[in-house]
Amino acid sequence: MKVYSGIRRLMVATMLLAGITAQATPVQGGGNMLERMKALVAPADTVEVDRVSLDNMSQKEYEEYLLTAPVDTTRRDSVTTGFSVQVLARAKGDRVLLRWAPDEFAPWYLANKHGYNILRMGKEGKIDTLQKALKPYTLEQLKTRFEPDDSLAGAAAQMLYGKGTELNEAIGIDGAEGIMQVYEEQQTRYAYAMLLAEVRPDLAEAMAMMYVDKTAVKGAEYTYMITTNIPEKELNMSYQPVIVKNVKEKPLPYEPVITDSMGVDGRSIRLFWSRTPQFGTYDIERLGENGEWIKLNERRFMTLFTQEDEATVQNIFEDVDLEPGTYSYRICGYDTFGEKSEYSAVHTAQLHDVIPPTAPVIVQFNVERPDENTIMADVIWEKNIIEPDFLGYNVYYYNAQVDSVWVKLNEQLLDPELQSFRCEVSFLGTGHVTVVALDTANNSSAAMPQELFIADFTPPAAPTGLQYVMSPTGSVMIRWNKNPEPDVAGYHLYYANDSTHTFLQKSGKMTRTPVIFDTLQVTNVTQRYTYYRVKAYDYSGNESAFSKILTVKRKNYDPPRPCRIDSVWQDTKRVYMTWFPSSEEDVEKFYVYRRVHGEEYNTLINVLTKDSVKNGRLLVVDSPEPNNKKRYYYHIETMNETGVTSEPSYETSFLFKGETVLPLKLRMGAAYRKDDEQVHIAWDIEGITRQMLDKGLYICLYRRYNDDDIFRYVRSVNINETSAIDAQMEPGDKAEYRIRVRSREGHISPFSNVVEVVVPQESESGK
Repeated sequence: MKVYSGIRRLMVATMLLAGITAQATPVQGGGNMLERMKALVAPADTVEVDRVSLDNMSQKEYEEYLLTAPVDTTRRDSVTTGFSVQVLARAKGDRVLLRWAPDEFAPWYLANKHGYNILRMGKEGKIDTLQKALKPYTLEQLKTRFEPDDSLAGAAAQMLYGKGTELNEAIGIDGAEGIMQVYEEQQTRYAYAMLLAEVRPDLAEAMAMMYVDKTAVKGAEYTYMITTNIPEKELNMSYQPVIVKNVKEKPLPYEPVITDSMGVDGRSIRLFWSRTPQFGTYDIERLGENGEWIKLNERRFMTLFTQEDEATVQNIFEDVDLEPGTYSYRICGYDTFGEKSEYSAVHTAQLHDVIPPTAPVIVQFNVERPDENTIMADVIWEKNIIEPDFLGYNVYYYNAQVDSVWVKLNEQLLDPELQSFRCEVSFLGTGHVTVVALDTANNSSAAMPQELFIADFTPPAAPTGLQYVMSPTGSVMIRWNKNPEPDVAGYHLYYANDSTHTFLQKSGKMTRTPVIFDTLQVTNVTQRYTYYRVKAYDYSGNESAFSKILTVKRKNYDPPRPCRIDSVWQDTKRVYMTWFPSSEEDVEKFYVYRRVHGEEYNTLINVLTKDSVKNGRLLVVDSPEPNNKKRYYYHIETMNETGVTSEPSYETSFLFKGETVLPLKLRMGAAYRKDDEQVHIAWDIEGITRQMLDKGLYICLYRRYNDDDIFRYVRSVNINETSAIDAQMEPGDKAEYRIRVRSREGHISPFSNVVEVVVPQESESGK
């Protein structure tokens, strides 16, 4: 069943579902005659039509029946619930092409058995029956009208008349699953028939899927409908008319997006373009050297695909056995009627040469020592095939023990006719040699490496001049002086966490240049120093002594600990704080911030260096503006030498009043007056300044009544007043009075002198 299902899905892109949507013009009205055509193919329940008897009617009787058939449109909904016949029409000017297909195998099989009716109606409303009970060619007719070696015609005969799996047989073997197997087999058979009809118009006519109306008048407009003679008791069918004006249509435009790539063999070009519903098959042409277009596909090209990848599938065509160069292509598609579209725009593809020359073979090495300090080597090879684009040779050396880089020994490319090369190897040591052949397209092939043995026992000198640069992220660049020996192959870096420890080699390949990078952790670090040394190695594997030790100090990117408050105090002019600072040795600065209660932001008031720390304490002194209502809050942030700051310390706060005493001299007097029976109080104030008045001064009057223990506040008086009246005294009462000056900011003056007043008794006052 899976095999049948997969084959069936390959046919999804045929005319059945794609082309119809793009080209058919369904009728949305049309008067009584159109309704008669609809009624004919979907009669009402009350109209009994024996469709089989239509085969026995004469042409004249059949047309009269069409004109006189009763019309009833009460069953439109029920008719559309069954299968349908999809129709396309193509006007050619001198004829009209019709293509149709039922929905799937069952209606197709029954329609082939009972036949199709081809109806045409012109503007005048007359219905012509172009074909009645049209059926596929018989097997004998197919054999007669097509050649024996016509494989597609043979396939059409197989789809029409081949014997499929019997249902009872499938059920007997696979049970209920056999039903689906038979269904899928039938659907696959039908899909292949649709595909053959699309590829070959002559086969579409032979299989009763296409009709050519040669009687259509040029420029006339027609309505066509394809019906079947399938009895309703066997299958419920619905039909859809199409309207076409018989004016020759131009070939469909074709504008695919074509891309290309080179085949894996380097001698082919692959063309890619998107699949479109209008076209199921294609011709691919390439421009020849004489300027003529050459068709590359022997038969129409098509791409098979499954239902799962239908939305993303691309057409892929490969043009093979090509030489490097520039090629031009164009593509046309074939629609449901088997007609060609316009050609696409020309696509140009470049095939580059990627095939390397044949590799040489190293035959032998000859090593000579012409003097004590010089070693010469002859490299000898063979190359049996000399390609036309072969350019020459390069000779490379590689020492697997100390390096992974191949070093070119020749300065200039060697002539393709040479098969040997002499070079000095005094400073190379034992290693591998290969010969690389190169062509004009920069393709290369290398000989199998062979070992060149050279004895050398003199080590290089120890590297000198080590320096380092360290980034904030912990990346360390270590540099030193290049060794003077010409046979130095490279250097290795060694490290230790203590200068007295054994130095270990850093993992990684040897560096050929006197610079190397390392990465150190810079957060959560307790080890502040790392120690490095370098060794040099030559091509013979000899190693130098260690360089001098390079000490690298890690920069600390961990935030320092915040300060802790020790003590606080103030006088009338300043506030004082001592803090316990962070104990880290790399602390550089202390940022002191102040904030007034109720404000959102802190103000930086001072930056102290580490030199400000004395006896383990950091002293902070500030002179803020006196403020009797709002507190001042202070905190410190500590920064180390890498610029990382601590979290803010805990805040400490002050209510700083500053100088609170107003330096004024106050004198006052008081007496009881009999005439108005009130105590009159008067005073004099010396020393008031404009600055004091700006602070909002006022006078406070206090009284100690009779035997009270304390002076009680009576009321406030404007600073500009010099007297007051106490009308609350009764005869016989005694009171003491005094005043002082206050400001709105909380400043106060000393008290004035105390004045005593005794109110006489009434008997005394009456005398």
